[in-house]
Amino acid sequence: MSCVKNEGLLFVWAAIQSQLRPLCATLVETVDEPGEWAVDTPSGRPFLKLRIQKRHVGLYLLPLYYHPGAMEPGLRNALHGKTTFRFNRQSALPLEALERQIEACLGLVGLY
Repeated sequence: MSCVKNEGLLFVWAAIQSQLRPLCATLVETVDEPGEWAVDTPSGRPFLKLRIQKRHVGLYLLPLYYHPGAMEPGLRNALHGKTTFRFNRQSALPLEALERQIEACLGLVGLY
């Protein structure tokens, strides 16, 4: 069972998960607990992980590691590292840009 590191970020986590879950319907959920959600490709490769950390909600998109050119420009301010996005306020969530990013990554599933 997952341990939520910061319950104050649960609303941010839930907003992101509810926006992205329908887009990932063809993939395999491996973890679905409050504060942690992980999705793999049908072949078993990690696709994304959404996890509450101490000061932010982290979205880890593995296809971007192999295809950094698929980065959605509207998310550059939230990017930390090659594949990690950090969010800490529900009012500032770039949900449309996140949807476009997931759709771009879904197009890469067979390539990585």
